[in-house]
Amino acid sequence: MYNFTKSLCWVFMLVLAFAGCKDDKEIEPKNALMHDGREFEISKGLLVHLGEYPEGGSGQVLFLSSEGVKIQESGGHIDSIYGVGHAIYFRLVSASANALDEGEYTFDNDFTIEVRTFFEPYVVFNSNFAAEDGEYYELYEGKLTVKKDGPNYILDVDCIERNGKHVTAHYKGPLTFYDEK
Repeated sequence: MYNFTKSLCWVFMLVLAFAGCKDDKEIEPKNALMHDGREFEISKGLLVHLGEYPEGGSGQVLFLSSEGVKIQESGGHIDSIYGVGHAIYFRLVSASANALDEGEYTFDNDFTIEVRTFFEPYVVFNSNFAAEDGEYYELYEGKLTVKKDGPNYILDVDCIERNGKHVTAHYKGPLTFYDEK
């Protein structure tokens, strides 16, 4: 009886140990911007086609923002951005005119206009977009990783702002597309 009880205890402990384990694939990061130990939610994204570059590639804007940031449309085009919230902005070069290519985009300080590069990136926190105020930081280096999962994009950002602090972001969701060329 003692051996049976001892074996039953071991089985019970193993079940408890494995019940608490989760597959890493099940843990999805939040849609958020991180800066200086602070977390800011982001809930939507825009992809704006600006036209083709003579050097090759398609000029686009990627804009990820929080719920409080609103887009005013007129005739299917962006008229203005207003509201209060947080956002991260990239001008980038993609091979496609109406989508982001999968892969890693890198900061292009020299404006070489090569495919899978970005330039003029910035992030704003607690901004009133109509008044153009809030915490504004230019990003000086880093990368943007793009993956697709059906209609959703999975975007991961790891950049450094002008004060040397990291700005990271994760977004999984659709991108609203505008053709502004």
